[in-house]
Amino acid sequence: DTKINKNKNMKISPIALTLTLAAVAAPTAFAFGPVPARIPHSRSSASALFVSVSADTNTDVKSTATAQPLIMVDEDKEDSIARPKVVRKPASAEQMDVEDEAFFDNLPLGVKLTGVDKLRAAGLNGKGVRVAVIDSGVDADHTGFHGQVKQQVWHRYGTPLSEDDHGTHVAGTIHMMAPEAEIYDYRVFGAEGNGIDISIARSIRQAVEDGCDVINMSLGGPFASWNIGRAVQYAYENNVHMIVAAGNEGDDNILTNERSYPAMRPEVISIAAVGKYKGLPTAWFSNSNAQVDYAGIGEDVHSFKPGGGLHQMSGTSMAAPHVCGLVAALMTKGGKYSDVITHDASLREVLNEKYLRDIGVKGPDNETGLGFLTFLDESESEWFLDSE
Repeated sequence: DTKINKNKNMKISPIALTLTLAAVAAPTAFAFGPVPARIPHSRSSASALFVSVSADTNTDVKSTATAQPLIMVDEDKEDSIARPKVVRKPASAEQMDVEDEAFFDNLPLGVKLTGVDKLRAAGLNGKGVRVAVIDSGVDADHTGFHGQVKQQVWHRYGTPLSEDDHGTHVAGTIHMMAPEAEIYDYRVFGAEGNGIDISIARSIRQAVEDGCDVINMSLGGPFASWNIGRAVQYAYENNVHMIVAAGNEGDDNILTNERSYPAMRPEVISIAAVGKYKGLPTAWFSNSNAQVDYAGIGEDVHSFKPGGGLHQMSGTSMAAPHVCGLVAALMTKGGKYSDVITHDASLREVLNEKYLRDIGVKGPDNETGLGFLTFLDESESEWFLDSE
């Protein structure tokens, strides 16, 4: 019997230290420009964590008038894992260029299936909402963002965004779902910088302090981190929603469990990946376990590519920002739910009562949790939910 009784109290407490990015693939090497001067800071002084890059320092890091990366460096660095690898594909020929003024009239299928057109028609565009993207950095100069990348804090650096393109792709999906939401970029992957675990933990805390309403973490690993766990608890206690990729260690077998942290934690919303086919079949790589909450589109997802244009990626990393963007849109200030979604339980209640569509095994299951999330109603989504 594959039906699972979902009990959030079953999630396991953290006990170890490792994280890997939740996407599938292989990077292309690219030379990075001069590294900014490194200024060591003591970990004991919270006020000394941020180092601003001077205007005359050539970092080869893109910036905007509204957002410039802050490079954060510690004197003693913890061990960190290797930079994650991602699989990319060229954009399909029918996809419009993001520079085209009609781009928002011809958005990728993934965001359309999540209800982006209907959200925009309802005035739910993410205005007044801040979204933290804790990832590999965002190309703030990409024209598709329309200047909505408002802040960049980088704990790791040293790798060009053309190689660390994962964060730009993730942020692009969020922006397409909620184009008026402000993107806060916290970079935790790159060839140099602080330890990855501590970078993620600090980014979560900083996102809370910066007033972010939602955090997207398309990352994870098989073991829990104490530092990250404490930071997740801090965000939860401050009513900041955390949308996390379920992980890509799946074996296409619902009877086996694969774990990834922080997605296994009870304070976060864990997102599995499904494909853009009739019935929304679960992606073969998507982790299955009793802690999966919902599913989003995660195969062959079109989104922004550093330097301009679009490309495709697959992974639960791509499913999470579809849900994160939906949540940001629902939280639009002055919108229908701006005074309703105030904490984790209220968000889950709105999602479960209004925007949840059961897929796969009837009822909750280990592959897709409670089901697929979309702003489309049952009649509007029937054509792609019906597997026959």
